[in-house]
Amino acid sequence: MADRKLPKHIDQLDAALHQVQQSLGPILSQPLSETLPRLSAIERCELEALIVYAIDTLFWIYLKINGVPPKEHPVMNELQRVQRYIAKVNKAKGVDEKKDERTMRVDREAADRFIKNAISSASTEKK
Repeated sequence: MADRKLPKHIDQLDAALHQVQQSLGPILSQPLSETLPRLSAIERCELEALIVYAIDTLFWIYLKINGVPPKEHPVMNELQRVQRYIAKVNKAKGVDEKKDERTMRVDREAADRFIKNAISSASTEKK
């Protein structure tokens, strides 16, 4: 039964990874040395935080897929550090965190779905 679900899970993981590539593609299509000078200081902070957060999140997923408890790994501290940095950037922009809480929750739900999909695909693949 698990063998029948495997192609579906692989397709879902492939689609999720394709979505990540599409989202990060415009940002990473040109060298940061060309992109950063065109941005304001606050936009540079946002972009750098986005890149670091995306890399750390993908590494967290990699650990989870391979059975390493990510909550005990230093990447968790790094994710929390970047989240604090993002909060500081938002504060500097004057973004009301209470007002944006709904948007952040939706993003987390999407990330949770992506992670659960990746984990279920990987564990099905290992069996």
